[in-house]
Amino acid sequence: MPHLNRLKRVKKIIESKDVDCLLFSDISNIYYISHFKGFEGVLLIIPKDGTSELYVPKLEYERALEESENVNINVYSESLEQAIKDFIGKLKCKKIGLPYFKTSLWLANKLSKISQEIKLEDISKEIMEVRAIKDIDEVEAIKKAVKITEKGFDEALNILSEGVRELDVAAKIEYTFKVNGSYEVAFPCIVASGRNSALPHATASEKTIRRGEIVVVDIGAKYMGYCGDLTRTISLGSVSSKLKDIFYAVLEAQKEAIRKIKPGIKASEVDAAARNVLKEYGYDKFFTHSTGHGIGIEVHEYPRLSNKSNATLKTGMVVTVEPGVYIRDLGGIRIEDDVLVTDSGYVILSTYPKDLIE
Repeated sequence: MPHLNRLKRVKKIIESKDVDCLLFSDISNIYYISHFKGFEGVLLIIPKDGTSELYVPKLEYERALEESENVNINVYSESLEQAIKDFIGKLKCKKIGLPYFKTSLWLANKLSKISQEIKLEDISKEIMEVRAIKDIDEVEAIKKAVKITEKGFDEALNILSEGVRELDVAAKIEYTFKVNGSYEVAFPCIVASGRNSALPHATASEKTIRRGEIVVVDIGAKYMGYCGDLTRTISLGSVSSKLKDIFYAVLEAQKEAIRKIKPGIKASEVDAAARNVLKEYGYDKFFTHSTGHGIGIEVHEYPRLSNKSNATLKTGMVVTVEPGVYIRDLGGIRIEDDVLVTDSGYVILSTYPKDLIE
């Protein structure tokens, strides 16, 4: 049972941080540990000894029974606040570990006000590091998400034509995800053409795509709760020699960064590899984000491949590698793949063609 193994790994945080229990209120961590993907108002408490306790409102009870693993299910009928008081008393938690970056100020205040004896300990770093190392089932889910994402590119190429709106392309991609087994998108589809392509996080708009334009398509399906995240830059007809030069600079930067990936290398070294190539081409100042990030239940996870990162890559991590160049009034180029860190180096999980410009 994969979720039981994940629970065992998470429980080690209790010892390392010397706390009485762990508390999670965010859906991503709750799903990672228990396989329950609730909506809101859900709490998961992991005590030092005994079975973990999942607290859900009545409307989530039946689904929790069907989905959850390795937890006792508790239904609260009054309020979440009362449920918090109940578990504090039941489990005798005085020192509580919780991920601050995923915990609301409201919840932290409620915990502090229940008793002056309660102490809160931040476990953000620890839970991020645990989740960064994917087990076999997680890797397989990401691989499937990547394959579905690649089908989205097939449909994007089929529909791309003069006068088609960015929104039309995005809608077709999301439909393709659904019919191929993806319940939800990892993030809203980015289809950015022409000047819009110079915006790294552009949203699909009513702009019509014109011949001779660059189109950045950044998409990700989700499968069994896990994300794919791929980007390809496509042209509708021929583009300028300047854009072609930028494209091949970005492609070379991505290849060089991927070649650096192996266990024990610093994430900042992977980022530096991409930046050094773009510097040789004179485009480094137009590269405005990190080279990549971890991927899993959430599309952005630990570690981040940036020049400020202190992380070291380890076997089992899955990261994106996505250098880009963005020049206002000209356009943007980004190429992105998902890469698994292995004992001997790396495996690129995506196989979709990259040379999609004329």
